[in-house]
Amino acid sequence: MNNNSSLNTPLNGIESHSVVLRHSENLQSSAIDYIAQEVPVALAYNGESHAVMMASPIDLHDFALGFSFTERIIDQTSDIRAVDIRSAAQGITINIQIKPHLMERLKGKRRQLSGRSGCGICGITDLAAALPNIAPLEDSLLPSHKVVDLAVTTLKNSQALQRQCGAVHCAGLFNAQGRLMAVCEDVGRHNALDKLIGGHINTLQSDYFIVMSSRASHELVAKVAISGVSTLVTISAATSLAIEFAEKTKLNLIGFVRDKRQIIYAS
Repeated sequence: MNNNSSLNTPLNGIESHSVVLRHSENLQSSAIDYIAQEVPVALAYNGESHAVMMASPIDLHDFALGFSFTERIIDQTSDIRAVDIRSAAQGITINIQIKPHLMERLKGKRRQLSGRSGCGICGITDLAAALPNIAPLEDSLLPSHKVVDLAVTTLKNSQALQRQCGAVHCAGLFNAQGRLMAVCEDVGRHNALDKLIGGHINTLQSDYFIVMSSRASHELVAKVAISGVSTLVTISAATSLAIEFAEKTKLNLIGFVRDKRQIIYAS
């Protein structure tokens, strides 16, 4: 069972579900478990379909802003004129109104996404779109070992959805002293990061750092670098392309944070 018995009501983004507990070959019982919701979220720009992502149906306005920004569809929040979120028969639709010249730029990218919770680049037709050119960040100091260790512990204790149902990723924003600024959770690690960035897009600082409950992929590195935050910390390891991207963009990358051990992949 994933649910915490002290939480009697499912949080937003979670639903209750009848399950069977198997205790042995011959012993089983019925129970109610809490399950993370995963729904199709269709994003459209100026009425034209662009992407379908599998996501948790929470913090969707922040998701729209963060996705638009980290995918470089917009350059700043003022580029968005309106965000219309509606429930549909098979999921949720988000129509984002952007400035006409940005819509023309988007069409020129010739991208067609069909995303899943574990994959942010499924369906991209151009390899260059999957491996974007990102301007290097300014040199920045690594957060200290103590600050990173404190942040990871804090994040683990701040995952409300994960505590109740499991099956979700988490992104946490911390200031230079290791104080938690915000947390976002989603069934997709990219979505959690987009929600975090979208919710704080105008207040991010270069000396902040982001902690993820996942491995470090090249796309997470790219999204953090685009946001201007100088350091990404992940609970699990980094891929080779993530390290290459971190070195290229001068992003501090720390991973495999376990039992006070930390691996510095790039700094």
